[in-house]
Amino acid sequence: MDQMDGELDSSSEAGSECQKVKLKILFKMYLTQLLAKKRAKFLYRISHYTERSDFFIIQRYFEKIYALHYTARGWRDRTLWYLYRALYGLIYLSYIYKTYWVVHHSQDSFSSANIFGVMWFFSAVILRVVILEWHYPLMERLQHFLNDHSYQRRNPWTMAKRAEFYRRTNRVILAVMAINFVEIVCFTATNVMKLEDFMLRWRGEIVSSRLVQIVYGVLTMGWGGMYCMGFMVCYLLMCIFNVEVDILLHSLEDIGRGVRSEKRLGFEDGEDIFWNNIVHQLRPHMERLEELFVHLQQLKTVIGPIAFVQYYSTYLVIADCCFILASHGLSSFSIVYLISMVVFLTEFFFLCHSVESLRDLKPRVSSALYDFDWMLRMRCSNERQMPQYRHVRRTFLLITAHSDQAIRFSFAGIGEISMNSFAQLLERSYSMLTFLLQFAK
Repeated sequence: MDQMDGELDSSSEAGSECQKVKLKILFKMYLTQLLAKKRAKFLYRISHYTERSDFFIIQRYFEKIYALHYTARGWRDRTLWYLYRALYGLIYLSYIYKTYWVVHHSQDSFSSANIFGVMWFFSAVILRVVILEWHYPLMERLQHFLNDHSYQRRNPWTMAKRAEFYRRTNRVILAVMAINFVEIVCFTATNVMKLEDFMLRWRGEIVSSRLVQIVYGVLTMGWGGMYCMGFMVCYLLMCIFNVEVDILLHSLEDIGRGVRSEKRLGFEDGEDIFWNNIVHQLRPHMERLEELFVHLQQLKTVIGPIAFVQYYSTYLVIADCCFILASHGLSSFSIVYLISMVVFLTEFFFLCHSVESLRDLKPRVSSALYDFDWMLRMRCSNERQMPQYRHVRRTFLLITAHSDQAIRFSFAGIGEISMNSFAQLLERSYSMLTFLLQFAK
């Protein structure tokens, strides 16, 4: 009997173990299928454009990852969000402590330049995040406006333009984030694990745990992702505005081509048809022009302080990088600084280039209206069409009169953002590098 009971117990245990293994396998299969469905759904959403497509879909994911912004739905979400942000805050506090240690204890110039450069960079990131959080309600309104695809939604050229931009932008954002991830891995594997300046230290001594150092290095480079994502938020807004401006100009050019094609009609015979059609065609485009102009004025309040921080933080970080490169040359450690200089200058170039395209909105619209061949149409012999004629003439003259009023973006009220600003930054950076190279000799 005892032997039979033992056999039954062992068989029941084996059956329960087999059941557990089956449950684990089923759970893994379910989890794999769920992740595959989520992945397929996400890839479909970012590669297929519809009228409901969100231009900022990928941005919203990385805003959470890099602790830029998150709309908490309750106190638990808010608490978890603040704890997550506190991880980045602890990294900043550690570099404040390192800076304090460098100031009060003698260190070589290379270590001092490393720590001061990181502190400048982190401070610039914090300023950028504060500016974005302060203006985020305004940015949400701008995003809502730009996600409204009702303007010219039935036009094939417009649909193709928005779809191409949607797919290309999503690919670019994913590529930038992938490059940032590779940089995190390289920085953690080289500088963090080999240079004491980037390691977690207490009272000048390195914390011995390797796992702690890896986590510390990843979070440190997370600040770099936060900086890049902060720029992408603003740059994406400007790019979408540029697309909408191009759509408006193309629509006006279509009307202009229609006006020129009516030359084949006699003016007296086609006058009634012309004035009825032209008012109906121009109205939605003039309304769109006013909407774009108003929202671009609002965009200025965000871009101004961001550009101010971008310009001076770029100059300071480039100064630090130039000092390190001039003093210690190019090596496996200093290559990170060269990459940082290229990234900072590239971001500032794209900022200035996008602003240059947006600031000439009214002159570009006025130029499109000039091509309407208005000299053949700026007269009206039919009294019935006088109201339409006056309306069109007033619209044309008002836009022409304001064609020299460009939208001026400034560095928070100091100077004007333009490609000249980028040229000045390049010139000053080159002069500084030349001086430091002479000084190093």
